[in-house]
Amino acid sequence: MDYLLYPGCSLEGGGSHYLVSVEAVAKALGLNLTEIKDWNCCGASIHYVGGSELQTKALNARNLALAQQQGGHDIIAPCSSCYIQMIKTAHEFEEDPKLAAQLNQILAEAGLSYRGGVKVRHVLDVLFNDVGLERIRQAVTNPLTGLKVAAYYGCQTTRPYGEYDSVEAPSTMDQILEALGAEVVPFDKGVKCCGSGIFFTEMETCARLVGDILGAAEAGGAQLISTACPMCQMNLEIYQSRVNKILHTEYGMPIVFITQLMALAFGCQYGKEAALDRNIVSPKSVLQPSAA
Repeated sequence: MDYLLYPGCSLEGGGSHYLVSVEAVAKALGLNLTEIKDWNCCGASIHYVGGSELQTKALNARNLALAQQQGGHDIIAPCSSCYIQMIKTAHEFEEDPKLAAQLNQILAEAGLSYRGGVKVRHVLDVLFNDVGLERIRQAVTNPLTGLKVAAYYGCQTTRPYGEYDSVEAPSTMDQILEALGAEVVPFDKGVKCCGSGIFFTEMETCARLVGDILGAAEAGGAQLISTACPMCQMNLEIYQSRVNKILHTEYGMPIVFITQLMALAFGCQYGKEAALDRNIVSPKSVLQPSAA
């Protein structure tokens, strides 16, 4: 199975451990990933701070045009922010001829054009619907038996389109975790926003959102939280110390990517391939208790 990979800025920066584990999982499952050549930022960051809709869509249209030049395979966008920006542009290009003409006029300045038709997919979609649970089970050599996990999707992984999972009650990650041998705990904050887009402007509000998520996971008996969004992972993990100061809590919950857990369950190396040694809140005491 061949796909074009759009890593986005996060996976080449603070979320590099996500990219390493995505590539390890793809290799284990026989997925051929080819990075989009000369890709650019999806514009999520400028969108959050007041960049125009057209600017953001033009950035994504360029990535879609580049993907089409490279053969037009489905694009895997592991970052949920990138995914939502790119799929939104792809949908609106197909639905709005006036917008499509505007975007192609902009693309023409760079010698590009886009005809539509390239499909944008989240990594959970590909793992669940293309690979399938049975194949995932067959790849497990190091089952995560006894590991209690809270599945956190965040607010952009399935919204707004819900093409591959329920918008309000998604289950793809839960089912993948169970296929790895883990126990998915009761958790009612799985699609609640973590506030990653407002941390620096509304720190107290964001801290309460993060605190609610961490508290719900802890109350459900989770040993760690699994996510498929680098912005959520960063917000829930890196800022835990600030959240603890603001809320007077003592959270120390590991936040790991679903692909890191998959890589570990597939027998990949803890550090080199699963990249679990890059997490700020170390999951080693939970995932490798004998080595902690």
